[in-house]
Amino acid sequence: MAKTIANVLTGVATLEVGTPVGNRAEWSDEQHQTGSYSVKLSKLSGGYGSTSVQLNATGNAAAQTIADFVAQVASWGWSHFRQAVNAYWEQMELHFKDPNSDSWVDVTVQKDVMAMGSASWQAMDLAVGDNCFFGGWSVLDGSFANWTPGLISALAGAGGLTAATPAGCSLQDAVTPVTSWLLTRIKIELWETVPPETGGHYVYIDDIVVDGVTYTLEPGTTASAAIILGAPFTEVGYTEDGVTMTYTADEADIDVEEETFSIDRVLTKEKIEVTCNMAESSLFNIDKAMAGALLSGSILKLGGGVNKKITLQIRGTNPAGFTRAVLIPSCTATGAVGMAYKKGAKTVVPVTFQALKTPNAAAVTIVDNAA
Repeated sequence: MAKTIANVLTGVATLEVGTPVGNRAEWSDEQHQTGSYSVKLSKLSGGYGSTSVQLNATGNAAAQTIADFVAQVASWGWSHFRQAVNAYWEQMELHFKDPNSDSWVDVTVQKDVMAMGSASWQAMDLAVGDNCFFGGWSVLDGSFANWTPGLISALAGAGGLTAATPAGCSLQDAVTPVTSWLLTRIKIELWETVPPETGGHYVYIDDIVVDGVTYTLEPGTTASAAIILGAPFTEVGYTEDGVTMTYTADEADIDVEEETFSIDRVLTKEKIEVTCNMAESSLFNIDKAMAGALLSGSILKLGGGVNKKITLQIRGTNPAGFTRAVLIPSCTATGAVGMAYKKGAKTVVPVTFQALKTPNAAAVTIVDNAA
């Protein structure tokens, strides 16, 4: 490989913590419809909230308006491979923006995923008779929303986006018709309202279709622009000296009597450690640094002997200037946590996380996005 200055990586990464450990979005080769990967969305907790995959609208998708979406002349939708459970769903969220102002709206579409079956790839093709709801903000109307499901065919009609405030954005519509607002982002999210069965909920997402054009979900390609995997992560904030990830491997030599050199070498143990000195000594950060801590509201307790499993993500910039994401699906905090309280000095919270292996998944995944 030639010497390439562009491949010399410099810069700062952010450390993000997600709990519980089962709520995550990740690249997976367990199932895929096209290519080698799909996006696996998982949830372990009940209640409202989502894990998601989103991409920017480019090419043909960037030319689509709300009028095009309502008409459904060509296919809109996605493909999924889901686990058979009694109650949960994924949904499509489309972000449209007024080309003449900062006004915007998110239109969310729900499909009856239970009727589509499971244990095989299914195409979730939208139709004008499917339900959707919306929420957004406009320069002239302020915040507006209507969370009561209505038909896609009625989205831009009476009772939809053109209804009187606060349900819609009628004032903005009079200046720039909402039917002309342009698609800028597409998101597929796993959403639920009830506690999961044992093992949690998960679904594999692949091949998002906008106006008949398929946008593949593959890491490190330009086929789908700026793919972002989203989950309930919280940044630890400022750090004293950045984030360090250390990989170590224990190896055993295979020796035989007839040779003076070892004839092979095998891995006996692997370890990933992430260390960070957190400059923000919030209770949230202290709780994550202390393996046995239990945080409830503004009270942190020790002595319960609970070893918390945490999902960790390091998000930085790759040599091409795009996002590099390091995902550790499961890890625990290890080591001593010493916090000095001194006059005129920062109280730094040191933490060391060690990765754990989860079933049917890599212990650590590092992905460079190409766009």
